[in-house]
Amino acid sequence: MRTIPVTVLAWEGPQARAYLVRMRRAGILPKRILLMVRDSKSEAAGKPAHLGGFSMRRAEKAQDRSHNFHPYAIRKQHPELVGAIADAMNSVVADAADVYAQMYDDFSYDAFGPVTRIGANSYKDPGLLEALRGCEDDTVVYTGGGIVPAAAFDVPGLRIIHVHTGFLPHVRGADVLLWSLLVRGRPGVSAFFMSAGLDEGDVLAARELEPLTIQLPASDHFDDDTLYRALFSFVDPLIRAELLVGQVLEPAASPEEITGTPQDLETGITYHFMHPSVRHRALGALFRSERPSAESDATQESSDAPKRYAKYYEKISARAPMRFAVDAGRESSSLRALSIRNRQHDYAALVQRPDLLVIHREMNRQLARQVDEWPTYDYGEGYYYQSSDELGITGLRDTAGRVDAFGLTDLVRDRTVLEIGCNTGFLTLAIAPAAARVVAFELNPFLIAIAEVGARFLKVDNVQFDTCAFEDFTNEDGFDDVLSFANHHTYDGNTRQSLDEFFARCHALTNPGGRLVFESHPPELEGDNFGH
Repeated sequence: MRTIPVTVLAWEGPQARAYLVRMRRAGILPKRILLMVRDSKSEAAGKPAHLGGFSMRRAEKAQDRSHNFHPYAIRKQHPELVGAIADAMNSVVADAADVYAQMYDDFSYDAFGPVTRIGANSYKDPGLLEALRGCEDDTVVYTGGGIVPAAAFDVPGLRIIHVHTGFLPHVRGADVLLWSLLVRGRPGVSAFFMSAGLDEGDVLAARELEPLTIQLPASDHFDDDTLYRALFSFVDPLIRAELLVGQVLEPAASPEEITGTPQDLETGITYHFMHPSVRHRALGALFRSERPSAESDATQESSDAPKRYAKYYEKISARAPMRFAVDAGRESSSLRALSIRNRQHDYAALVQRPDLLVIHREMNRQLARQVDEWPTYDYGEGYYYQSSDELGITGLRDTAGRVDAFGLTDLVRDRTVLEIGCNTGFLTLAIAPAAARVVAFELNPFLIAIAEVGARFLKVDNVQFDTCAFEDFTNEDGFDDVLSFANHHTYDGNTRQSLDEFFARCHALTNPGGRLVFESHPPELEGDNFGH
């Protein structure tokens, strides 16, 4: 067994354990393990951790049960799921089941090298920063659990190695393993020196793995939360550990030989935590059942809703609202159920507005084409994302409410306007009568076709709708107002530019003295209030 001059900073959890198990498998041990131990009493009082002796050991045991709750529970309750994951992960690491046994059966940090235990409730705890200051001219392996404070990067000679499951520089940010599976079709992983910027340090090693599929037993069904937790208990840590040890630590004779290559920060996308609907799709691409479950059948049916409902738009049917009500009740996704109920509401109103039937028919045809021909996320969940009172359409977002909240009618009066990512153009059409001219674009051609149907019906002639990505949009003239509503980051993975690039392009397209009207959409704020 060879000891290497590297310190492992362990914040208890699957990553730290996977790294240490993989190192020992390679015949190497770190010179030291800094184990952060949470002091729940001081944490509750808002004070720094203060542990020692017996209280340290007791807190360490409690932390083990807390930080590893999900892998322990999944191994106990769903051994067949862990077995299926191990079978798939054998293509990444030899005998994955044995790795899990070493990680979770009678694991002790003391078996992997000298351990220094530090009372720390987070990476901001002064006890941890003091310990890091003792790592001057040292190489430290970070194992997750929080944001390293900026002061750590001021320690002379301290180099911190981080590994994440995104292929740098192309994929950075949050939920990157799932984004890689969804957008690039395979897992990616990178090791790099940590810096103050998010995933921006020099790259030590990066690779994309072969496409990964985990075949689930036909007799079992697992909800998305269980699969998501299993992903970060049994898949993600092994992918990270294999790259860290096999391509960074094991080949180097000394830490000085570990060198990185600067990233091209103009390349790639910074992703955010996935919306649950997108996460469902990404998990479905990784975890496959031998026999589709009733719920997956229902999900497929709901995604095909515009095609299945097309017949109801040929002529008004008394059966249609009842069918919509039944389908909404069967739908497992709350957003898709809401979209079906919106459709039911709008369809019932067509009895009073028969003049709208023909445009609802044409718009639904475009939604049906989108099902077959548009491969990425459907923001309308089978119906419409935006509302239009004039067109008799209820969407997941209230267009009239947004126009009023922003005061858009008065804001754009007699001005030239650019709308970025206009979706179905219903907001565009709502503000167009007040504006001098509006240019609006959207990457999805079927949404633009719907926008053009609406413009013809409403006789709006001062709007130009284009199909393109923001990265490809060109215009010789500037605009008095640039509108960016919930599109600086996209759940469908079609954003190719960084946030800084996004704002730079907005600025370049705005006339001197013009305005950018910007609406953000952090996923954690949507949740149950997504439609309001």
